[in-house]
Amino acid sequence: MKQESPRLENTTPIEEKTTRSLLDHLTRLKPTRLVIFTSVFLSCLLLSLGFVFLQPATYQSYATLLTVAKTAIDQASREADIQHVAIQKQVLLGSELLTETADRLRKGDDAEAGINLTPAAIRDMLDVRPVDDTNLVEMVAEGNEPGLLPRLINTWIDVYLDARSAEIARSKGSTVEMMQEELVALTEKIQQKRLELEQFRQHNEIVSTERQDNEALARLKGLTDSLNKASEEEVKAKARLNTIRKSIERGQIVVPNEDTRTLSALERRAQELREQLEELDRQYTREYMALSPDLKVIPDKLRALEDEIQHIRRKGQTVVVSDAEQEYAAARQATRSIQEQLDQHRKKAAEFTARFTEHDALKSDLEELEQLYRDTQARLAQIETQHTGKYPYVDVIERAFLPHHPIGPDYLWNAMIATLASLLLGLTAIWILEFLMHKEQEKLAIHLSGIHLHNQDNLSHSAFDVLPSTSVNLPRQPAQALEHTSMNGLTPQQIATLFQTANIREKQLLLLLMSGLTPDEITHLQQDDIDLEHNSLTVRSVPARTIPLHPVLAALYGKYGHCLMDPAGNRLSQEELEALLICLQIDADLSADNQISAKILRQTYILYLVRQGIRLGDLESVTGYISPTELSGYGTYAPAGTRYPVESVNLFYPIDYKQDV
Repeated sequence: MKQESPRLENTTPIEEKTTRSLLDHLTRLKPTRLVIFTSVFLSCLLLSLGFVFLQPATYQSYATLLTVAKTAIDQASREADIQHVAIQKQVLLGSELLTETADRLRKGDDAEAGINLTPAAIRDMLDVRPVDDTNLVEMVAEGNEPGLLPRLINTWIDVYLDARSAEIARSKGSTVEMMQEELVALTEKIQQKRLELEQFRQHNEIVSTERQDNEALARLKGLTDSLNKASEEEVKAKARLNTIRKSIERGQIVVPNEDTRTLSALERRAQELREQLEELDRQYTREYMALSPDLKVIPDKLRALEDEIQHIRRKGQTVVVSDAEQEYAAARQATRSIQEQLDQHRKKAAEFTARFTEHDALKSDLEELEQLYRDTQARLAQIETQHTGKYPYVDVIERAFLPHHPIGPDYLWNAMIATLASLLLGLTAIWILEFLMHKEQEKLAIHLSGIHLHNQDNLSHSAFDVLPSTSVNLPRQPAQALEHTSMNGLTPQQIATLFQTANIREKQLLLLLMSGLTPDEITHLQQDDIDLEHNSLTVRSVPARTIPLHPVLAALYGKYGHCLMDPAGNRLSQEELEALLICLQIDADLSADNQISAKILRQTYILYLVRQGIRLGDLESVTGYISPTELSGYGTYAPAGTRYPVESVNLFYPIDYKQDV
């Protein structure tokens, strides 16, 4: 049999109940989300789809033109002229052509009725799109009437072609006149240049257009050739003289050619006498030959011949050397004379060369003028014989056609966008309505059963007055508080969920943490520290303290003893205690965004005491040492008004626990 203890609830004032009833009534009048979404979605969808499908279809037609840059009437244009294409685009879209196009469309023709369009309307329908890197342009027209587009483009092309034809005709007439004037001017210049050239020839004695055929240069050439020959003869004479002298030094016989035969005869006679004398020397002695009149004359004859030979040789050497020296001197003199003449004539030749260069320049100018005259005559003849239609400034590659399929709008794509936008508007309407009609949540009641509360005389500032949902306990920032980070705490609902889900071991851990103990103090807790007789708990820390034992914890210890141990009787470590809390959070199916830890549970208990108005200096007697910085942070959660000592504060965190009797 279970004993049901009385349950305390947090009552609501009458005025607040009246306000909540009114809000509930308004909430019941609020339409459902489906109705709101459907209404907004369908309304927006019908309007947007109507706008999409009521748009008229747009058609496009185009023609392709080849346009070339403007040059002389008889000259070819460059293959690609991007600048010219850009200029022609401006011309095509110019007001003159568009005005003429509008006039022709308005007048119509025999086959088709007139169309009344303003130049501005035509400009909005037309566009010119150059084709990259070519002289091609696309003349494009877009509109809602497909039958009008090809007629508009073709009329536009005709106006442009007529304007170009008129321009070509004017260009041809002006070109012929200009070229005729050029021919007259060229004729006068040619005559003047010919007269100037003839006078120049006569003044400078230029008888031939060939440079070498003129007297000055011909004489210069002759003197140059003579100087070359004279220099060659001088070199030869010098070499012959040197050769003769070297031969004489070596003892060679050097005689004139006319003495060579005489000298040879004398040498043969002398040789015969020597041979005869040698033969006699072998037969007779010189004393014997001196006694014979026939024999003694032989040596005398030999000596006479040798003297004569030596005389002829000396005389011949002198003659040969003298002739060679005279020949060398004559060659040198001839070279000097020719060189002097050449030096004198070179000045005249240089002057003539300068004059002849001027003559060539005048002659070249005359030839260029004559060539230009002939070219101009040929161009004029070509222009006069050619027809205007043969000048294709513009060539129509493709005429405009009747479009059969519209280019826009894309009804399917626009309908999809309209549907998506309507869907978003419907969702937005729901969100706005929920935001404006948000219902205030009721304050939660806290129940205590099976627990005897001490110090009930002080319920005016008990746990029920300091729950996080009350406005008086909202965190505030007193002027004297230090800067700090916000404290994390669990709500009473979360504590209740954890306690209801926990087993005996986890419940003991929760209650010890909710009594102000740290994980380190819990790991050193022993069975002897629990005094069930006096309902006290001794914490052997520095400094040691004794705190009242929570009634629920006393009941658990009285029935099960100290359970924070493993099967071997070893106390659980801090890591194992944290692991128990993680497992408890998973079992309780609480959000994993904020992990439940021993620190958070202990902070929840400290905040519970602070919100009751306990003096911050008395917290250490219950929870142990707290640093001044952390303590000042808790001070921001204290309510305004008088601070109470620890004896006037409910130290037991409210826990809903039902115990079997």
